[in-house]
Amino acid sequence: MKYLIIDERMRKIEKEHLKEMGYELIEIKQSEEVYPEISAHVDIFTCKIGDKIIVEPTQFGQMPKSSNFIEGRDNVEAIYPFDIKYNVCIIGKKAIHNFKYTDTIIKQELINNKYELINTTQGYTNCSIAVIDENSAIVTDKGLYKILQANKIDTLFIDKELDIKLLNKNEYSNKKGFIGGVITRIENKIVIFGDLDKIDEDKKIYKFIKEKGLEIVDFKNLDVIDYGGAVFINI
Repeated sequence: MKYLIIDERMRKIEKEHLKEMGYELIEIKQSEEVYPEISAHVDIFTCKIGDKIIVEPTQFGQMPKSSNFIEGRDNVEAIYPFDIKYNVCIIGKKAIHNFKYTDTIIKQELINNKYELINTTQGYTNCSIAVIDENSAIVTDKGLYKILQANKIDTLFIDKELDIKLLNKNEYSNKKGFIGGVITRIENKIVIFGDLDKIDEDKKIYKFIKEKGLEIVDFKNLDVIDYGGAVFINI
């Protein structure tokens, strides 16, 4: 069975298309433990390491009964940096995060599986990095761009503010979203939650993805929304 973990607030047209692609959807429910914009974000409550997904305790009960799902130790909390415990970015065998605040189960899983731990002062690393393949990514954060470059990760830096929406409950927030929450790798496809053209007028993102031999799936004429990405697993 192919599963995708998604934000329950995802638009119906996106949910239906993902189902048509052959995925069973697991919806992260809105939590009052964090601020509304990230209250159902996948990258706030889950972290995928290899074929395992570590899930924040309050969301763990709704996951399928499988050894692929591991309950995390720490609950997320409302105030930064205690909301970033599961927001680790994984690129190939490299893990990027502020490891002072990483959930202890995640950290041990990374160590056990011999991932290279790259520490940053930026806590929202998975929000801020759109992972394209095992050695490439897209960022809008200059500090993260330098870190990825220093670690020999092929990185496209977008040096402008993108029109990425965040949801406050079911309306748009006045806060801006992050690129890692809108561009998601699902098997051999890159899915954009909205119309790629709305954040890629010069086609740099399109060209970078296509150079990697990946198919692009987006939703024409829809605003681009940060849902905290989506996590795929095949059980």
